[in-house]
Amino acid sequence: MKVRGGQVLYYVPCLLDIADARTGLEVGDRVKVITPHGCPPPNAMRHCFVGDAETGEFIGLVATSSLHTKGEYAAWLRAKIAEKKQQGVL
Repeated sequence: MKVRGGQVLYYVPCLLDIADARTGLEVGDRVKVITPHGCPPPNAMRHCFVGDAETGEFIGLVATSSLHTKGEYAAWLRAKIAEKKQQGVL
């Protein structure tokens, strides 16, 4: 996914961010795409820097494929709920 600076997105880690979890973010956390001074812009090598959605405080570097719009995140949640229902967990 291509992201823009200032965009607020939801974090659902891809395999790369699961294997190298340095941010402390949890599934569903709202984050804001930021560009710290002297750092490459968003989408450089399919990564971007993220910060707190409200304050913009620096959190870390994540893969852009781990970031989703509100609609994409809602669809992902519905799919997970359906999967749990099919397994008989819910």
